Amino acid sequence: MNKEILQEANKLIKNELINQTNINSVKLFKTIDYSKRQPLTYEFCLILVLQGKKLGYLPNKSFEYNKDNYLVVPISLPFECETYASKEEPFICLAIDIDKKMMFDIISSLSNQEAKNCKTIQMGVFQDSVTPQIEDIVLRLLKTLKSKEESAILGESILKELYYRIATNSNSHFLHKMFLKQKQEAKISKSLKSIHDNFNQPLDIPTLAKQEDMSVSSFHTHFKNITSYSPLQYIKKIRLNKAKDFIEQKNMQVNNTAYAVGYESVSQFSKDFKKYFGYPPKEAKIAL
Repeated sequence: MNKEILQEANKLIKNELINQTNINSVKLFKTIDYSKRQPLTYEFCLILVLQGKKLGYLPNKSFEYNKDNYLVVPISLPFECETYASKEEPFICLAIDIDKKMMFDIISSLSNQEAKNCKTIQMGVFQDSVTPQIEDIVLRLLKTLKSKEESAILGESILKELYYRIATNSNSHFLHKMFLKQKQEAKISKSLKSIHDNFNQPLDIPTLAKQEDMSVSSFHTHFKNITSYSPLQYIKKIRLNKAKDFIEQKNMQVNNTAYAVGYESVSQFSKDFKKYFGYPPKEAKIAL
């Protein structure tokens, strides 16, 4: 990302951490503090790093996203993240919640089928290079965000142009396949949504597989290829991340939180929470 982009971003940043912009789906994030490896969950989003870098960790993969490589997460994915930042060089990024309908319309309209026809199973997160076209769009977006009127009138078209560049860049295979209903990636994506919508309900793998017209073995294999987790591991991580949000943001008691995210045993919940986050649930607010 060029210096002008960083200058425009700094004009919009008023606080450390999350800064909401004049477009609801677009946020700016800034921190001057190094953050050690810790769990988090990304929803369907695009992360464009303007300064600094992050390292993401999955069970069988690690990846860096920085000013030269943006990150696309086309599914809800829990992973661990390490942030490099300092007072001299804060970490600054643009986080965009991707509009699924808009992306679907773009991918459906593309005439180039090469990415769609990719045979290999793609993991549900990928990096791609920041091109000059993407830099140009990001700069125009940041300038537009300074005005409520311009954001309301021009914002959607600028985001659509950005999504087009993302959908036609080198590594967007998974993004294409996720929107093709007959593909296994699309079926797993649908199942992930079902898990997120029903995380507090009893969830069993045979039922989830049957809902997508897949055998249990095929469902398990494709699920792990795409998310890096087994279905049971994924469900547990989603529940624990939801629990952390409930405790920190809604001030819920530990017992109530355990039942609210689908646990039947409070002691098992506390054990799993401490193992995952490194501290017991009752200390969640302190750790924040």
